[in-house]
Amino acid sequence: MKKLLASTVILAALVASPIAANTLMNQSAHAQKVTYSISKKSGLVVMKGASSASINKQVKTFHDQEYKAFKKDYGSSKHASYNFGYKLLTNNKKYFSFKVTSTVTAADSSSTTRYYTVNKSSQKQVTMKDLLKQKGFKTKVNKAIKKQAKGTEFTSINANTQFYMNKNNQLVVSFDEGTIAPYSAGELHYTVNLK
Repeated sequence: MKKLLASTVILAALVASPIAANTLMNQSAHAQKVTYSISKKSGLVVMKGASSASINKQVKTFHDQEYKAFKKDYGSSKHASYNFGYKLLTNNKKYFSFKVTSTVTAADSSSTTRYYTVNKSSQKQVTMKDLLKQKGFKTKVNKAIKKQAKGTEFTSINANTQFYMNKNNQLVVSFDEGTIAPYSAGELHYTVNLK
């Protein structure tokens, strides 16, 4: 009886004020939809969306470390340049993934890349550390990469291994140039179907 009375009171309030009811429903629908984007402002890469504060802090730290190393190595040399860019990789119903790349160009060029992925359902950043907690994950991924990475020095993934989720919701593991193969091989990527 109390539930019926409470429902009647709420229904009466909504009927009496359809504008208020409409506003409440619009706010509720708006709160559930989170949009994600990535852009470059004042030289820094900035993400918008859930988990953006944490990810933007990570991106800034990466940028600052890379730029500091560049300045230490090359100072104000006119024969060297530094570039910090980004690329959106995935923006589907399940994941938002992008990469940021620090590139130093002197006599040669070298790049270091970091990847960031948000699970849109949980609205949280997906980290390799979290993925490694899943039973059998490490064994499955190592086995898949070893099949593809023949002739490299790959041994195993760890909490610092870089990755992103592609548009088919597959895990793509990435290794910076010179980490598991000669620099001439460039950045290496291996796709793993987690299903």
